[in-house]
Amino acid sequence: MTPNSRSTSAGSQRARILEALARRPHTSYELRRLGCYQCPTRILELRRMGYDIQTQRVSIWDLEGYRHYGIALYTLCGGAHE
Repeated sequence: MTPNSRSTSAGSQRARILEALARRPHTSYELRRLGCYQCPTRILELRRMGYDIQTQRVSIWDLEGYRHYGIALYTLCGGAHE
């Protein structure tokens, strides 16, 4: 089943996060722009499903020019474990 690209369901958010992290690490700010507003919850769910996702704290400048400290940078280190 392909999740609706504009759906905000938990499953659709998890699928978008996995797709994004498969390409490269993403910050919580970037994932929000993909419609994933509950990033920590979705990441926790993915970890419980067996995905190895690491978190690093970084500082960024947003598109409006504001500095944000301690933003989560998520990196997918491995797929779900059986």
